[in-house]
Amino acid sequence: MSTKTLGWIFTIFPILGILSWLTAGVPSSPPGEFEGGYAAFAAEIGSVSDRIHVNLGVAAIVYSVLMGAFLGLRGKIQDNGKSNFAFLAGILIAIGFAATIAENGAFSAAASLSNEGLVPEAISMLTLANTAGGYGTAILALGIGLLGYSLYKSKTIHPISSCAFILVGIYGVIGSILFYDEGLIAAYYFGLTLTSIATGIELIRTAKD
Repeated sequence: MSTKTLGWIFTIFPILGILSWLTAGVPSSPPGEFEGGYAAFAAEIGSVSDRIHVNLGVAAIVYSVLMGAFLGLRGKIQDNGKSNFAFLAGILIAIGFAATIAENGAFSAAASLSNEGLVPEAISMLTLANTAGGYGTAILALGIGLLGYSLYKSKTIHPISSCAFILVGIYGVIGSILFYDEGLIAAYYFGLTLTSIATGIELIRTAKD
């Protein structure tokens, strides 16, 4: 994949992914901070289950392409020389993203169950979604952090962007373990989005292939 193609993916797809989530009708407060707890949260998403199902499906496709771009960026590092950290980062990104796809599926299932009046079952699926999402995001964030370190060592992108990926990864690992179902985790997603867009613009401007 050419550097310019990677740049366009990093520039456009994070925006599409965030928009898919923001327009899905999901409450702005996560289950851990939602008034009324998981039961009230389940009832809320049940009222927009169809929209959630469609939007999360779109988000899954969009982020799959974006994760492919991260693996493509890892390939650029390896083109410049062997990097064990880059190799490990690719494995962690793939495993972590697979778990977040499971989270999307469980979340969508929770919305459908709630829409059918099966609130206890919906709460169970929400719990599963948060558990899978927390673990998956921690693994994915670790991969992003290691990728950032590899980018910094290989000087594949600007040092500021590389360090931003490292910081986002560290925050993502800590946040996923300590407060995944709280609002503070949003900083990880917005940080990853902004850093990806900035990297994409840089790759478009500096591409030689």
